Amino acid sequence: MYNFLFLNFFIGACLASHACVIYDRFNTTDFLLSRSRCFNCNSELSILDEIPIISFLLLRGKCRYCKHEISSSLFLFELFGSFSFVSVDFFSQDGLITVIFIFSLLVIAIFDFKEQEFPIILLLLPTSVTLLAKGSMIFSYSLLDWLELIPTLLLMTFMVHRKKLGSGDLIIYMLIAVFFNPLFANTTLLVGSSLLVLQYLLSRKNEAYPFIPYIYLGMICLLLI
Repeated sequence: MYNFLFLNFFIGACLASHACVIYDRFNTTDFLLSRSRCFNCNSELSILDEIPIISFLLLRGKCRYCKHEISSSLFLFELFGSFSFVSVDFFSQDGLITVIFIFSLLVIAIFDFKEQEFPIILLLLPTSVTLLAKGSMIFSYSLLDWLELIPTLLLMTFMVHRKKLGSGDLIIYMLIAVFFNPLFANTTLLVGSSLLVLQYLLSRKNEAYPFIPYIYLGMICLLLI
């Protein structure tokens, strides 16, 4: 069991690292085949330099060649990404569908964290997976499920209308509610909101915060539990 947890952790780190590559090279066509390079000196990175988490720690967060500091956010994304897939069964069809869903939301969360927005095309994959794999579950919702979903949906729609939330936040909530269930989505929202409030209290910065990364963290916390 623990061997699979370690394997899932490492696979998750690799997936998170690739999600960061997708963000860095989104406007190019070489993020699938080309080797990574240092953004400062343009040196091609070796295989050892690209081992998620470990290489960052061994290099002390600096490029091997020019000693330029590597963004700490890369390390955090790889770390959180590692935990994202720990509880997923990679050997089952449902598990692989969940991997695709989580990975697609991770890419969106990275974009939202960096830019406070994300390309709308990134919603194509999680929406397609959700509708094809879980869409029929809506028809089996109980009254309690609808009572859990509709009030939150209406409240978030109102906040989007008042420009207190982005429309992307609402869409991500809806996808999580359909893929898992409304109670899971509401709890995810509660945990994510709590983490955001904690971040605000610690930083004391009066600025806009991207919400999707915190929704994602809330979802991962529940999956780990």
